[in-house]
Amino acid sequence: MMLLNGNMSTLKNWISLLRVPNLAIIVLTQYLLAYAIIRPLMLMQHVEPPLGHLNFFILVMTTLLIAAGGYIINDHFDVNTDRKNKPGKNMLEGKLSVRLALRVYYILNAIAIVAGFYLGYVAGSFQLGLIFPAIAGLLWFYSSRYQRMLFWGNFIVALLSALVVLIIWLFEFFMLLEKAVDFVNVINQLDAINIYVWAYAIFAFLVSLLREMLKDIQDSGGDMQTGYRTLPVVLGISTARALSAVLLLIIVASLALAQWYLFQKGMILPFWYLMLAVQTILLYLFFLVLKTKESDDYNFLSNTAKMVMLAGILSMELIYISF
Repeated sequence: MMLLNGNMSTLKNWISLLRVPNLAIIVLTQYLLAYAIIRPLMLMQHVEPPLGHLNFFILVMTTLLIAAGGYIINDHFDVNTDRKNKPGKNMLEGKLSVRLALRVYYILNAIAIVAGFYLGYVAGSFQLGLIFPAIAGLLWFYSSRYQRMLFWGNFIVALLSALVVLIIWLFEFFMLLEKAVDFVNVINQLDAINIYVWAYAIFAFLVSLLREMLKDIQDSGGDMQTGYRTLPVVLGISTARALSAVLLLIIVASLALAQWYLFQKGMILPFWYLMLAVQTILLYLFFLVLKTKESDDYNFLSNTAKMVMLAGILSMELIYISF
């Protein structure tokens, strides 16, 4: 029984280290984008998405491995600041072997990079394979350096969140270029696909940026003690709150623009879903940002921002139903 409890405890620690719920959101995002947006629009022109089911699965798994590795290396570099901001929450502070975690990190990235070059080869572009070592390197430098700098850390996380969306269409598009007949047949749908893909990428970028800013406010006490130069540390919590509120209004306005596009296309169901399930939470979050003053209470706000992200992603299914 003690052995079983020990194994369960270790499993829970690994689930926490790898942020399995966040990885699940990545998988959901990429599958919904491919099978609810890109694939249906291409099939309208009787064109099968060139990436195919197997290579798409490999692309999703490659993204997942890179992300999981990023969480490991982030916790490795964050041990000292997490000791102050989140006591007992960092799994590499006595709960899991640091040496084993780093081995897993290198293995995950090695597999992802090899798979990435394979996908680049299949897509007919060696340069595409370079994306994955570049992302792995960026996550290393983010964890070791950029997250300590004003704004740059937030920007990198937001950019990588947008790339989770963009990378699917990037590979599909490059593979489509290799098939001239299919490219010509689907050309009438390219504008629509680009609009949806970029809309969700921008949404992911803005909401991730907001969440990172809220997390920085929450962690401002420990960040100040460990020499981090985040937004609330450099400019003060009040200024960081004000900027978060402004960003929230930008997200609300951007989403309203997307809703208008859907309304013009006669997609009433996703229009009302975004109004009730996403805009309502955003406005509630705006009220909380203005009202909440204690940095410790910002954990709820950052989790609410994650709910906004998930709710927005789920709208893809309703768009698919409305086609």
